[in-house]
Amino acid sequence: MTYIFDVFTGARRGTTLTGSVQYRDPDNYGFSQGPVFGLQLIMDAWKEGGDFGAGPVSAATEAEFNELFELYLGPTVRVDEEGYLLEEGSTQVRIPRVKAKEFYQGQLDPHGGRGFSDGTHYICLAPRWGDFARRAEEIIVSWEIREDDSTDLDEDEGTSADFTLEVSDPRYLEHFTKNTYFQTAFTGHLPS
Repeated sequence: MTYIFDVFTGARRGTTLTGSVQYRDPDNYGFSQGPVFGLQLIMDAWKEGGDFGAGPVSAATEAEFNELFELYLGPTVRVDEEGYLLEEGSTQVRIPRVKAKEFYQGQLDPHGGRGFSDGTHYICLAPRWGDFARRAEEIIVSWEIREDDSTDLDEDEGTSADFTLEVSDPRYLEHFTKNTYFQTAFTGHLPS
């Protein structure tokens, strides 16, 4: 994975989180002004885990973050080598036997996402970026990002920006218990 930003945050203050993002490759993207970027940063901090300073989240918040990742990336469906759906939590084919491409007709990832993980094959269903954007607007009630225009930045360090975000419920920030650092490939842009 190619990381695009280094992210530094302070600890949360109620429903507010402040921090900065620094480009690793400033020629490719701009700083997204929409709430999607704020939500992506919160989600990626949770996904990266506690090695960089983020703490755990409640089971309900973890379930919601997993759901948000499925909206953004598309859910995966476990199948056998021939593409038949598997029983939940098993490597046995569902009865009645049905191929995933028939069962999920019209919902498959148009890019043909397939893979093998944890001993089983899987296919990817299409992401739901519109639903993800709507959820971002519900969760991120305020998002401000301001590019640092100071002239004393070293060119090798790239461009940076400070951000402040506010969420609708403090549980979305419960993993920001102290200053954090992580890298992300998220850009705040949704494919069209």
